[in-house]
Amino acid sequence: MKTLVIATVVGMVIPGIAAFLLWYERRLLARLQVRMGPNRVGPQGLWQSLADIIKLLSKEDTVPAGVNPWLFKLAPVMAFLPVFMAFAALPELDPKLNIGILYLTAVLSLSALSFLAAGMGSHSKYALLGGFRATAQMVSYEVPLTLALLGPAMAAGSLNLNVMAWWQQHHLPYILTQPLGAIGFFVAAMAEAHRPPFDLAEAESELVAGYHVEYSGVRFALFVVSEYAHLLLLCWLMAVIYLGGGPAWLVALKIMAMVSVIIWLRATMPRIRADQLMALGWKVLIPLTSLNLLWIAAWNL
Repeated sequence: MKTLVIATVVGMVIPGIAAFLLWYERRLLARLQVRMGPNRVGPQGLWQSLADIIKLLSKEDTVPAGVNPWLFKLAPVMAFLPVFMAFAALPELDPKLNIGILYLTAVLSLSALSFLAAGMGSHSKYALLGGFRATAQMVSYEVPLTLALLGPAMAAGSLNLNVMAWWQQHHLPYILTQPLGAIGFFVAAMAEAHRPPFDLAEAESELVAGYHVEYSGVRFALFVVSEYAHLLLLCWLMAVIYLGGGPAWLVALKIMAMVSVIIWLRATMPRIRADQLMALGWKVLIPLTSLNLLWIAAWNL
């Protein structure tokens, strides 16, 4: 019964937080780029995201001719469910999950299937190219992301995220003792969440919005919510695993700090090329996170 209540609360709260992050990103980008941003709907444009959600929910749900109906309709659900399920591993929701890291890597790897299904099921060359890009990006950056998660697990001697947070509260945060792992996790997390400059999965100027170009209404909203929920999840993991965790209010501050840095990078850095994206993952991040594991293994000897 407790698990059902937690799942219901998370399912209701996460979309609301995603809407807030969308508004916060617009406002912060406007500040960084010296422009106004949303400022009409509600105080400081606070209800603009709510208005966008209402617009998407009331919009006609169009299904193009020639699509694969099963893949087309399942892809948005497949994009949202793995991220939603991954929140169960967070210590604030389930402190007794002893296989937290293993559970996270297994569940988050399912997200790549949704992008491939959306691209192949849409019967569009643009969506197909976007789906292939997104899948290749997810598969490539899951390796350094997993290696970056294993470093703190080795240091704490447990796969439980609550144990890792507890260890850091009695010692130094892992971002100080494992800087290579922290850098690798941060960059890989940005790529996993398709955040600029790693947003090649969409690349509006090239692919006309990428894998979800044929989607509208509620189905498109699910892709947007899953993207911001993914951003929230990975920033939450960074706050718990590498920044020491702490009380709920402190974790929330750390999450907002990480989100702000990611938005700042979006306003600062141009999109990288596809070959640079793959080279960074396979030639830089994997050796970097592997060195971090060797460092932790040598330290524990």
